[in-house]
Amino acid sequence: MRLKEPQVKLICQRLYLALRAKKLLVPKRPDAEILKKMEEIFLKDLRVEDDINREAEKLLDQYAAKMGADIDRQRMFQLIKKQLVKDKGVII
Repeated sequence: MRLKEPQVKLICQRLYLALRAKKLLVPKRPDAEILKKMEEIFLKDLRVEDDINREAEKLLDQYAAKMGADIDRQRMFQLIKKQLVKDKGVII
């Protein structure tokens, strides 16, 4: 995970405060409860992306072993990751 939990917390706080300041949302629950849920969702999505990255890296290693060292690893990783995201139906 590229972002640490304190960074996620700060991002969620800033986003929440900005949305409230612009009156783009009207909270129906306490701020702390909303922020906690935002953080949970954010962290869950980051973990999904981490899982996809690990899976893509494994597949890349398998393909690289078959294809030799002549491949562009970064480009191949992005293609594999894109396909995994599509297959799993997630948005990252």
